[in-house]
Amino acid sequence: MAGLQATERNEIYGSLPGIEVPVGEALVSLSNMWNATPASEQSRSPSEFRASRMNFILHFGKEATVEDAQKLFQSVIGFSKRYPCRILALCPSKDKNATGQGIVCKIFSECYIGDGHGDMSCCEALIFGYTVKEKQYLEDQISIFLESDLPTYYWPYRFDSPKNLSDYQSFFGNANRVVIDTAAETYGIEALNVPKPEIIHDLAFARTLSLRQSIGQFFSAFPVDHILEGLAAIEVDTPDNLNAELRALMRWIQSVLEDCQNCVENSKRDRFDVGFRESEMAEIRFLYENENAARCQLNLETGVAHFDATIGGNRHSMSAVIHLLDSDDTLAEALFFG
Repeated sequence: MAGLQATERNEIYGSLPGIEVPVGEALVSLSNMWNATPASEQSRSPSEFRASRMNFILHFGKEATVEDAQKLFQSVIGFSKRYPCRILALCPSKDKNATGQGIVCKIFSECYIGDGHGDMSCCEALIFGYTVKEKQYLEDQISIFLESDLPTYYWPYRFDSPKNLSDYQSFFGNANRVVIDTAAETYGIEALNVPKPEIIHDLAFARTLSLRQSIGQFFSAFPVDHILEGLAAIEVDTPDNLNAELRALMRWIQSVLEDCQNCVENSKRDRFDVGFRESEMAEIRFLYENENAARCQLNLETGVAHFDATIGGNRHSMSAVIHLLDSDDTLAEALFFG
């Protein structure tokens, strides 16, 4: 029986929008799409609104579902409304027996009307389908579709193992920044064996921006040396749907406290334990060997955090509005600021 062609069982490729074109003609076809004749003399050509600032590679792994792919693709499209980019979506066939066509391609573009008169922005996407057979030269093939004078960002999603993701050394090596969502993956960033691991940023951490801002604001009311004095442990209650975000938040808190220990003169640099337990409510408790105590209740359902602490003999309480960043802001935070 003849092998299945690349697109016959490639559900993700088939589910994403676009016009199918030969791979060798993709860039010409994309250019022709932008150079379409305006609908009227008063209209402006779409090419006038095409101003990509970056390449964005969205790479689906075999554990990604059609629903995942559609949601993420629309998320990156939404991101491109604010940060115009050329999107390259890479969609593997899940059928090991799929062969035949080689890499297949669709092109897609979309424009958005802004608030001001004549305000418009446009994005473009190249969607590629491939099989296991094409994996070995996928990176070389895709490189010719990148705009060479622009930075490149890489988002791999739901690969079945860190080893299989680590095989894409060129994508990691040539990217300006990589984002991974540990809330969706079954392994941590530290499991990857890739060049430049320092450029990998966690979307779960980026989502916690308002939590970090509120925690920092609250503890700024106390002297740093008083916060550190006698700190023995930190207990974290984690709802299942916030496990990745709270673990990322705790890594940040640990890093901040360790930096503070290095800055405080005569600091004992005592180590403190961090423990996690499942709970319906997110809460962080700072446990001390002296009379100090601090508690952060993070209710993301109501969008309100309550903080209370007695440190160095001083009592301070605060409430704050908190939220997890939406998908567009999360990407921006991870790519440009995190």
